[in-house]
Amino acid sequence: MSSMKEYFIWLLKVVTMLVLVLIVVPIMIMAVGAINEAGTEATAGGNAVAVVELKGEIVDTKEIVSQLYKQAFNNKIDGIVLRIDSPGGGVGASQDVYTAVRHLKERKPIVASMGGVAASGGLYSAVGASKVYSQPGTLTGSIGVIMQLPNFTKVTERVGVNVITLKSGKLKDAGNPFREMSPEEQSYFETTLHSVHEDFMQAISEGRGIPLEEVAKFADGRVITGRRAKELKLVDEFGDLYDAARAVYDLKNQPLPKDTLPKLIYPQGKFSQFKELLAWVKSIPKMFSSAQQVSYLMH
Repeated sequence: MSSMKEYFIWLLKVVTMLVLVLIVVPIMIMAVGAINEAGTEATAGGNAVAVVELKGEIVDTKEIVSQLYKQAFNNKIDGIVLRIDSPGGGVGASQDVYTAVRHLKERKPIVASMGGVAASGGLYSAVGASKVYSQPGTLTGSIGVIMQLPNFTKVTERVGVNVITLKSGKLKDAGNPFREMSPEEQSYFETTLHSVHEDFMQAISEGRGIPLEEVAKFADGRVITGRRAKELKLVDEFGDLYDAARAVYDLKNQPLPKDTLPKLIYPQGKFSQFKELLAWVKSIPKMFSSAQQVSYLMH
């Protein structure tokens, strides 16, 4: 009976913890997030600059573009710093950010601030800004486009599998990993990549005011430091996040006194904290799995 009682007590604790983690805590975080966001909107103003963060691989930029538009039309915000810490990502997604920045900087100053890495699509997103800041050691550049297509023909031959493909156009299954690529298909992909590369170089040329033929000289995919980027005119100044925020007022011809710091506002997307919590909850099984492995090793 004693062991049964202990079992039910343990089970009750587990259920209570799950209720707290999956229901109570998310509701509290959503409520706090709503209060914080409302408070941010209410207290903005008076040298307030919104910081929109572009972090990690650039894949889905819906929330980032939405925040850029929201802050560009927020009368309590004097300008925007686009803080970039990204190695790049999708072409279309990077173009989304670049296009939004190019359009919105006409309404309100947008300064790009590069963190540790702002390469490829990260650089693409930055070059449309009113001004670009980095650190001397920031990794940027990587002006190029890459496509990697696997080929499983040797695997299927060894396993004895024959894949039959039915198609209506000769290029419909271009890149099919279960057969060799034809010269025509390779030429098709290379032409597509060159076209995207040209778009990238054109964006840099227009955004940074560098002649296209000069951009072509260093647009070979190489990664460069912020110091070299400044020499190539991809970057305007070295500085941190506050330097970039102060530049907003320089662009408005309203420079701040040296002893005055701009107020940095970090707007949150809808339910962003809730999404972070869900990501943490999803990681719990991995945490338990790791703990079990460590326990096993220790024994």
